[in-house]
Amino acid sequence: MSADKWVTAVEGRMRQFAISHALVLSQTKRQVSAAFEIGCFHALTEFYEIEFDVTPESLGDDGEYRYLTTPSGNPHNYSYLSLRGPDGHYELRQQVRIQSHAHPEIAVTPDLVVLSAGAEIQTTRRPEFASGKRGFYTVGSADVVAAHECKSMSPFPELLVNFIGILVACHAWFEDGAPAYVLDPEGPHAAPSLFIGGDASALHLKMIAGLEETYPLNVVVGLHSGKWSLLGEGRQLNRLSRAVS
Repeated sequence: MSADKWVTAVEGRMRQFAISHALVLSQTKRQVSAAFEIGCFHALTEFYEIEFDVTPESLGDDGEYRYLTTPSGNPHNYSYLSLRGPDGHYELRQQVRIQSHAHPEIAVTPDLVVLSAGAEIQTTRRPEFASGKRGFYTVGSADVVAAHECKSMSPFPELLVNFIGILVACHAWFEDGAPAYVLDPEGPHAAPSLFIGGDASALHLKMIAGLEETYPLNVVVGLHSGKWSLLGEGRQLNRLSRAVS
């Protein structure tokens, strides 16, 4: 599928999302990477709609859903989804910086993140960030269920392995002796996922299979070809459930 066709498909999903939730879709010019991220956002939304009640929150004055596709934005000023499901209440947000449990100076901003509902997004001003003129917004990794990355490109080994860094830095449960979330084939949450636009070669598919067998993560490829569903045939995702204490 050519770039113009998959971008059109993503825009169609945005319109359908707005219609389903009786929202006004704000039409703004977006870069291809932003459109791809929004497409992944809606693919993940459809995944959650199977078992969760999904409600848009923090809408604009005219009822528009405000997408945040840059790490420089203030998350408090943008929309997000409330997810109420079989194991609790969560939020699906875009571009929220996660402060790692590993070290207070390690922080990274994944494209999409599922958080415990009500997770505090702290605001500080740091002289080393925008000369202290803009807020530095962070949420603690203990509140992270799954962080997801979206890459509108073809897969390659270094890209695949780099996602392990997101897993280690952003998920306190990954290295916790009594983890809050565990792999479960029937779990309601998608494990941390790397969404990639291009198709993978046979060699890369074997590497992806190895990563998914070794780590609690997913690598979803071929989204440029219109394979947006995370639930259909050929999509055997690693899933998470809340650990039983």
